[in-house]
Amino acid sequence: MLSSSELALTSLYPPTDFTSFQALKDAVTAKATSLRRGEHHQYQYISLKHVARRDFERIEANRQELGSVVRLTYFPDIQNLIIKVPTREHEIAHTNIGQFITRKVDRMNIPFVEFVALGATKYTGPTSSSKECDSSWTNTLLRPRGWPYMVIEAGVSESMPRLWADAAWWFVNSNGAVRLVLLIKIDVQRKMITMEKYDRTRGPTTRSNPQGGPWRPRKLTTVTINQQVNPANIQVDGRNATSRPLTLEFELVFGRPPNPPLESDITFTNTELLEWSRVVFL
Repeated sequence: MLSSSELALTSLYPPTDFTSFQALKDAVTAKATSLRRGEHHQYQYISLKHVARRDFERIEANRQELGSVVRLTYFPDIQNLIIKVPTREHEIAHTNIGQFITRKVDRMNIPFVEFVALGATKYTGPTSSSKECDSSWTNTLLRPRGWPYMVIEAGVSESMPRLWADAAWWFVNSNGAVRLVLLIKIDVQRKMITMEKYDRTRGPTTRSNPQGGPWRPRKLTTVTINQQVNPANIQVDGRNATSRPLTLEFELVFGRPPNPPLESDITFTNTELLEWSRVVFL
């Protein structure tokens, strides 16, 4: 199982000292301001060390005073707190792809209770680390209070290593209960969006662990959308896209097989993804 330090990427992004709530508020406000000004070269994360549990609880309870909406990931065993400061493009990307998915689910006449949006609900893993994603959904008939089946994590600019670590966190800490993670990276300056779709797989079997090692992410597809060229184009795994470049497998999203003919995998056409990505950069 990956350690908290590996999931927090402390060697790649060394955390700074947590000194006070006021200092954190100033840092969040400054970062949110620079991101709103279009300074998208700015790294959208703040990583802090020496954050005791009581400090985290105070930050969580008073988050409305931080000066921006934030997503919190906390590793109590190493006292590390990661704060993600979303941007306008970031929020448009994940909320509107979620709306697209919901409309497609509605057309299948799937009961509301089988596709319940959980938003940025906090989840806690076996080592007490906790995380908030950008968007998530579950089938409450099968899992009324448990982990989501599908999670979306988004980020801008230099965020891909963090997003990969996010995917690993969900699969590792849910012990494979999370079935599908969609990562969305927005490059505002180049007007490009990279989407990576992951399911989970187990590590190799051993004599001491015949069922396989810990769950880990397995990349299924990379979709790259370029809105800077005219006409805009889409590539899938480095090749020109087919008519349906993105598929979300029904069983991964809902935790059960589809019932044909209405129920099937959720697919996106080139036109739909181009329309969605165009709105992100308006």
